[in-house]
Amino acid sequence: MTALPLPETLDRKAASELSKALLTHRGADIVLDAAPVRKLGAIGVELLIAARLQWQNDGAGFEIRNWPDAALQVLDRIGAAPEIFQAGGAR
Repeated sequence: MTALPLPETLDRKAASELSKALLTHRGADIVLDAAPVRKLGAIGVELLIAARLQWQNDGAGFEIRNWPDAALQVLDRIGAAPEIFQAGGAR
């Protein structure tokens, strides 16, 4: 299982870089550590949802752990819950 920390600021620029990093791990179970996140933008949330759906379609595990309060507040404001980012793999 791969563990990957999320960036401190997950905006458009960081989402582009994170997308590239995620693609290198596609098909393998992955755990993302959200602890470093201090600023979470809508594009970052969209990327994480898309990644979760891709991992689910691939049959691989996908999880985001250690959400900081600031990120949880953003998710709450847009009507999302951290549980939507969990996808169990087939393994």
